[in-house]
Amino acid sequence: MKHQVSFFSVLLLSLSLTGGPSQAQFSNSWNPTSTQDAATSADKLVYADFEKVENGRAVSNGGGLIQIYAGQESTPVKFKGVANASPGAPELVRVKADDPNHLASFEYNLLGPNQWANVTLEIQGHPTQNGQTKADDVSGYKHLSLQLYATGVDSLRVEFLSNGQGLKKLDGGYPQLPIRLKPGLNTYLIPLKGLTQPSWQQERIDTKELLKKLTAISISTYCNQCTPQLGTVVVDNLVFQK
Repeated sequence: MKHQVSFFSVLLLSLSLTGGPSQAQFSNSWNPTSTQDAATSADKLVYADFEKVENGRAVSNGGGLIQIYAGQESTPVKFKGVANASPGAPELVRVKADDPNHLASFEYNLLGPNQWANVTLEIQGHPTQNGQTKADDVSGYKHLSLQLYATGVDSLRVEFLSNGQGLKKLDGGYPQLPIRLKPGLNTYLIPLKGLTQPSWQQERIDTKELLKKLTAISISTYCNQCTPQLGTVVVDNLVFQK
């Protein structure tokens, strides 16, 4: 069954990326929202602003692992982030050399033949300790705001995960929303009531229960009946809002 979802997005400013992700160049007039202000606001939860680094790689604001991984039906797909990182990790880039704000970036290469393939940036809310994962209850929030930029694809998939919290463990197909992208770096507002599982996933999860036990958010570039696609994805400022 197909689901029709309204997408809400607020255009900050169209920007241009030149060269690789480590050479990102943006308009000098872009002024990002202060994540410090967001973090101290009672009606917001900053999930990840990519300013916290541990052991040479970015972690979420709660200290959780941020990793890149790939999945495919048959032909291996590729990605590039921090060199020699295991598991894969995004690079941290800046709008300009003297701007303290960091964004997460990675390159991807989706190849065929594949009936499906993806390269995914997964952001865990907290570190795993003694095999246990701490969850966040975000059920009191209405939206997730995040900034996205991508080349080579016209949409990205944002998925909400819960592992080790008593809910069904799925091999993909958690509540999600595809985001149709506009040119440049934009802020997109995801209504949490609009999350749905894909029709191919027969195991159903109560989205409200999942949002009470959220352990990770993933952002994927993906293809179906794949033909070669390659490009760059840039992500910043995942913030839950009431």
